[in-house]
Amino acid sequence: MLSINGLHNFYYLPKFHDMRCKARRISEMIRTRYQRDPLNGDVYIFMSKDQTKVKMIHYENHAFYVHEKSFVKGYKFVKIVINNDVPVYKIEWKNLVAVLESPVIKSIYLH
Repeated sequence: MLSINGLHNFYYLPKFHDMRCKARRISEMIRTRYQRDPLNGDVYIFMSKDQTKVKMIHYENHAFYVHEKSFVKGYKFVKIVINNDVPVYKIEWKNLVAVLESPVIKSIYLH
């Protein structure tokens, strides 16, 4: 169960797509590539290139929490388009909920 609420700061990482990484590697990437502190309680979100999987990571109570959501075949997440080329984008809670809860149908098969 996802226990993150809108009281956190949420950051989308538009150029990070590696879904194989575990919590320690993700936190290391946040620290080195994005020069941010993954231990400050912020939530970092990134999406697979094919937009079928989203991961979120945050640190709380001396532990990393990694949440993952993926759709079944035929569905994908709403594509997040950012006008400028920023490495880290602060995303509002309402926009995050829209991305996570609004599946896009990739194709429809009619018989």
